[in-house]
Amino acid sequence: MLTATLSSDVPLPRGRVLRYAADIRPVSMVLGSFLLHLAFFWFASPVVALIAMLPLVALSTMVAAFNHHHQHVNAFRSPFLNRVYDLVLAVQTGVGPYTWVLHHNLGHHKNYLNQPPHAEPDESHWARRDGTTMGRIEYTLHTFFHHQVDVYRVGRRHPQVFRHYLLMKIPCYAFVALGFYLNPLNYLIVFFVPALLALMHTCWATYEHHAGVHTTEHVEASVNREHPLFNLLTCNLGLHTAHHMFPGRHWSELPRLHASIRDQIPEQQLLQTFWLMR
Repeated sequence: MLTATLSSDVPLPRGRVLRYAADIRPVSMVLGSFLLHLAFFWFASPVVALIAMLPLVALSTMVAAFNHHHQHVNAFRSPFLNRVYDLVLAVQTGVGPYTWVLHHNLGHHKNYLNQPPHAEPDESHWARRDGTTMGRIEYTLHTFFHHQVDVYRVGRRHPQVFRHYLLMKIPCYAFVALGFYLNPLNYLIVFFVPALLALMHTCWATYEHHAGVHTTEHVEASVNREHPLFNLLTCNLGLHTAHHMFPGRHWSELPRLHASIRDQIPEQQLLQTFWLMR
């Protein structure tokens, strides 16, 4: 059971346009990445665009982490700017507006302790129907191809959010259609394939957050990466236990929240490596 008592909240610096000043860094990186995508789309030959595709994929995988944080705590004060930002994130990461909200916030965060054969299993479940643990490739492919089914299922329980999800498909599909109309080959190379690969990477990367951890206690249910560079690049996504226990808190608060519960997290779930390594 969680026994840590948090110290009094420390007010976060606010911005005039952004809700929190700390979001200047991820928002700048997202917009810079988007402009770079646009530059290669408009000005590069297909050969140059193909050479640039791998770096663009790497950028999109980083943007995916910022998308996750934005869907928990929107970056801008203005609802309109948040929806525009949703689109900028979507075309880079392959995750459309409100998809994270339905599948992740309203699904996974509610049910992540529930693995099959539970009657209401985690939308990102890592266990098979018989309760055995999926391998990483199996989990990645299952989540990649099945997540839209879960979105529709969760959407039936949250019709208002689901309507927003459907409405935001209109500008998303319009952007995709316009890109393929203007320059189909460059759009495929610069936007479409990197977004698909970024989505596949998102599915692959989330496996380690909970896979194989059977528990009914929130403080024991997530694997954390404490490596400073990993958390710098992902805006503290490695501090995953704190994120799940305080899902409505801004990413910049996670180091303090993590420190307040760290002594209750099992030692084997505190990884010190940067990435790909246990």
